[in-house]
Amino acid sequence: MAFFGVLKDKAISTFNEVILDKKVGGDGLTKEQKFCQKFQLPEEERIVQESNVVILYNSDHSEPNNNKFKGPHRYNSFEDDEHEIHFQGRLYLTQHFLIFRDSHDYRDCSFTLQLSTIKKVERETASFDYNFVLSLTTVSKLHIKLYFSGGIRSDNERFAQCLSMTLKKNQSNIKKLKPFIQTCYSEYLLSKNKVSHEVFEHTPPGGLGLVFKFPGNVKESKDKVKLKLWFDLFKENGRNLSLIKTPMFYKLIRVGLPNRLRGEIWELCCGSMYLRLDHQNEYEKLLLDNKDKMSLAIEEIQKDLNRSLPEYAAYQSPEGIESLRKVLTAFSWKNPEVGYCQAMNIVVAALLIYMSEEQAFWTLNVLCDRIVPGYYSKTMYGTLLDQRVFESLVQTTMPILWDHICKNDIQLSVVSLPWFLSLYLSSMPLVFAFRILDIFFMQGPKTLFQVALAILKINGEELLKTEDDGTFISIIKEYFLSLDSSAHPNSPQLKYRNITKFQDLLLVSFKEFSNIDDETIQSHREKHRDTIYQNISTFVKRTEIRHLPKTPNITQSTLDILYDRFYSQVEVSNITKGSGSSTIDFKSFVKFLSEVCDWVHFDENEVETISHDHFLRRLFQNWDSENQNVLSFADLLVGLNSLVESDLMTAMSNFFKLYDVKHNNKIDREGILRISEDLLYITSPWKEGYLLDEITRTAVENEVAEAVLKKQMESEKGAGSEEKEKNHDQNGAIDLPAHIEVNKEKLAAEQTERYLQAASTFINRAFEYAQPEEEELLIKDLAIDEKLKHNVALDPTHPVYLNLATFRMVILADETYELLFSSTFRDSIHLDRPLDLKFDPMRNIRDMFDGLLADGKKVANKVRLRMDSRASQQSQEGSSSSSLRSNRTRTSTLATSRDEEEEERDDDFGVISIDEKDKDMLLATEAQSLGDDVQKRPDIKKQLKKFHDTDKDSGVKLADASSTENGKENLIEFET
Repeated sequence: MAFFGVLKDKAISTFNEVILDKKVGGDGLTKEQKFCQKFQLPEEERIVQESNVVILYNSDHSEPNNNKFKGPHRYNSFEDDEHEIHFQGRLYLTQHFLIFRDSHDYRDCSFTLQLSTIKKVERETASFDYNFVLSLTTVSKLHIKLYFSGGIRSDNERFAQCLSMTLKKNQSNIKKLKPFIQTCYSEYLLSKNKVSHEVFEHTPPGGLGLVFKFPGNVKESKDKVKLKLWFDLFKENGRNLSLIKTPMFYKLIRVGLPNRLRGEIWELCCGSMYLRLDHQNEYEKLLLDNKDKMSLAIEEIQKDLNRSLPEYAAYQSPEGIESLRKVLTAFSWKNPEVGYCQAMNIVVAALLIYMSEEQAFWTLNVLCDRIVPGYYSKTMYGTLLDQRVFESLVQTTMPILWDHICKNDIQLSVVSLPWFLSLYLSSMPLVFAFRILDIFFMQGPKTLFQVALAILKINGEELLKTEDDGTFISIIKEYFLSLDSSAHPNSPQLKYRNITKFQDLLLVSFKEFSNIDDETIQSHREKHRDTIYQNISTFVKRTEIRHLPKTPNITQSTLDILYDRFYSQVEVSNITKGSGSSTIDFKSFVKFLSEVCDWVHFDENEVETISHDHFLRRLFQNWDSENQNVLSFADLLVGLNSLVESDLMTAMSNFFKLYDVKHNNKIDREGILRISEDLLYITSPWKEGYLLDEITRTAVENEVAEAVLKKQMESEKGAGSEEKEKNHDQNGAIDLPAHIEVNKEKLAAEQTERYLQAASTFINRAFEYAQPEEEELLIKDLAIDEKLKHNVALDPTHPVYLNLATFRMVILADETYELLFSSTFRDSIHLDRPLDLKFDPMRNIRDMFDGLLADGKKVANKVRLRMDSRASQQSQEGSSSSSLRSNRTRTSTLATSRDEEEEERDDDFGVISIDEKDKDMLLATEAQSLGDDVQKRPDIKKQLKKFHDTDKDSGVKLADASSTENGKENLIEFET
C-alpha cells in the first residue's frame, strides 16, 4: 500500500507542477514567463531539462594566489587540494542557455551560459560520491565540472543527451558570436592586456561619454581602480555571455561601475545582451525600413529632443540629439502600440552616455516590457500603480509621517512620481543617479521603492514640520543638491565625517529597508491593481470622449455604450498595452454593425468574401479618415452620426456622398446601378418581411380597427335600444375583443411588393431624369442595338450623371423610399442597445404584432372615429335621436382628440383589458409558428428571384399576393 501511496503523491505532484503551475497567476504571468524573468532570459525560452548538481570551476587565467581564497564555511568540506570551491544548486537547460543557481544563496554562485559560448563537453569518470560527471569548457577559458549528485543514473544520462542535442541545434548560432564579442568592452579589455586571444582592430562602440566625457570626477570615483577589479574578476570568472556571478560581482556593482564597463554590465544584468545577440542588425534594419516615414510618435519625439538631460554636453550638439532621435524612433516603430511616451527621452539619454545606440535600444525594450512594465505608456498605468504601492509602504513603515501627510493634504505622488518615472535621473545629480541605476539593473524595481523610502526616512524630522506641498518638495530638492556633502559633519571621528549623504542614503536604503523585497511589492500591487486599472479606464474613457468630434445625433449616454462596444471589438487590451485609443479592422466593423443594425448579418466565414463594391465596404472606406484600412473610435462615431441623421434632406445628402467618389456632385451610370443594388441590400429586412415599416403598421392598425368595428356593429344589432344607449354612455369607451384575426401573409407580401416596386421605380426614374454628361457628337455610322437605344442605362453613347438635387427628387417621388430616409432606416439602427443584450438582428414579423399590444389605444381611437362617422351618417338620414347623437359625437370626438394628443406621452392604457394568461399562450404559439412561416415562405423568395427578370414595359414582375389569403394557416390571432 505504501508503494501505491508514493505513486499517488508523485502523480499529484506532477499534475500540480505540469498543469497547475502553467496557469496564469495574479500577476498575469505563467510559470515559464516567471522563469524567464527570474533569469533575465528572452521570453521564448522554455526548460528542456533540469537537475540537482554540484559544480566546481576554475580558469586558465586564474592566478595561484587568488585560488587560495576560501569560500563560505559550508563549502570547506568540499574543497579539494587545489583550493577549488564547490557549489550545490539547480541546473536548468533551455533551448539556448545553461543556467545554474546556488540553492543556498544565488549570490554565492550563479551563471547563465549562452550555449554558443560552450566549446567542449566531456564526460569524466564517475567517483564514489557522484555517479555522473560532465566537464564544460567555454570560449573564455572557464572549466566547469558538473557533478550529478542525486537521482537515477538514467535521468542524468538523459540530461547529458539533451545537452548534446541542444548544442548541436545551436551550432548555426555560433557564427553570431564573433561579431558580437567585438562589441564587448570586457573582451577588449582582456585582449589589450594579453589575456584574451580575440583580435580587435577598433575600440568597441561605446556611449557618448567617450566623446563628451562621463559625468563626475574620474579621480574621485576611482574609476581606474574599479576597472582593475573588474579585469581581475573577468580573468577568473569569465565575461559577458559566459560570466559566473559570485559575491564579488555584486559587491563591485554596489561600489559603483567603471564608466567604460557600465553599459555592458547594465545590459548583462537586465538580459538585453541576449536579445542583442539574437537580433543582430535589427536596429539598423528598423531605421532603414522606416526612413523618412512620419508618425504621431515621431512628432512627439521631435518636441522633446532638446529637453533631454540638457545639462549634459552631448545633448547640446547635433551628434547627441541625432543618436537620441534614432533610438527613440526605432523603438516607436518596433512597438507601435506604445510609440513614444513621457520621460522615455530622459531614460534613453542617460543610457546613451554609457551605451551604443544598439545597446540602448535593446535595454529600453527590456526596461519597458519587463523591469518596469507600464511606466512608459500612454496611460502610465505601471507608474500610477507603483505610486499607490509606495503610499501604502509609507503608511506601513512610517505611520507618523503618513498621518502628517494626510492631515495636511500633501500629495505624496506629486513628489515621488518623477523619482520613479525618470529613475531619479531628473531629480538628483547624474553622478548619483547612475549609482542608483547600477543597483537598479542588478536587483530590479524594488530599488526604486527602497531609495524612495530612505529619502523620506532621512528627511523625516524636517518633513514633519511642513504643512504644504511646496515646502515638502523644497526640502527634498535641497537634500538632493547636497548629496555630496558629509552626512555627519559634526562627528568627532574622521571616518564618520567622510561618509557622504549619498553613501548614507544607500546604507539606509539597502539595510533598513531590505525587507522591501519583490514579494512584498507584488502583494501590494495585487491589492491595488484593480482599483488603479478601473480609475485609468474611466479616465481614458472620459478623456477620449471629451476630445471626440461633435455628434449632435448621438446622446451622451449612447456615447458611453458605443465606447464600450467599440473597445469590446478591439483585441488588444488598452490598459495593459498603455494605449489610449485603438482601431478595428473590417471584420470587427461588420461585427459591430451587426450588433446595432437590423440589416447587417455577421458571419465570420463570409466577411472576407464581401466584395469591394458592397455597401458595408463602401461605408468602411468612406469612414476611414486616415486611409489606413482601419477605423478609430472617432471615425466610427462620425460615420454613425451621419447614418442616424434625423433631417430628411441631410440624410439623403449623406447617402449621396457615399457614391460621389470624385466629390463633384456627380454620380455616373455605374454609381446609379450601385445605389440601386445597395438600396436592395439595406431594405432586405422589410423586403423579406422580418420588419414592418410605418406604412404596413398603419395598414395593420386599419385592418384591426375594421375588424373591431365589424364585431362591434354585429354585437349592437342583437342588443336593444336601452342597452345601446347604455353602451354609448360609458365615456365613449370601446370594448375591444380579446382576439382579432389579421392576415399577416397578405400584409408582408404587400410590403415586399412595395419595396421591389420602389427599387424598380428608382432605376427607371434615376436614368430618366439624369443629366447628360456633355454634348456628344452624333455617330450616325455606329450601329446601335435597338434594345440599347430604348434602355438608357445601357446606352454607351449617352453618358449621364445624377446630381444631388435629382437624387432627392427621385427619392421623394416614391413614398416607400421617402419614408426609408425619413425614419425607417434610422429606426433600424439601435445605437443605445445595451452591450450585454442578447438579440437576434433578423427579427420576424411577430414583433410587429406584439408591439400592437401597446398601441391598443390607437386602435380604439380609430374604431371610435369610424363608429362616430357612421353614427353621423345615420343622423343625417333622419334619425329621431339626431340631436342627442350629435352631442354624443362631439363629446366622443373631443375625447378622441384629447386621447390622440396624449398618445405619445400617456402609458396608461386604461380601457384596454388584457388577459395575461391568454397573451402568454398566444406568444408561445406564435414563437414556434411565425418564425418558421416567414423563413420558409416560398412566395417572397420567388418574388425576389423574379425581380431580376426585367420586363420591357415595367422592368419588374411582381407575384400576386392575393393567393395567400386562403385559410386559417395564413391567419394569426391578434390580441389587444
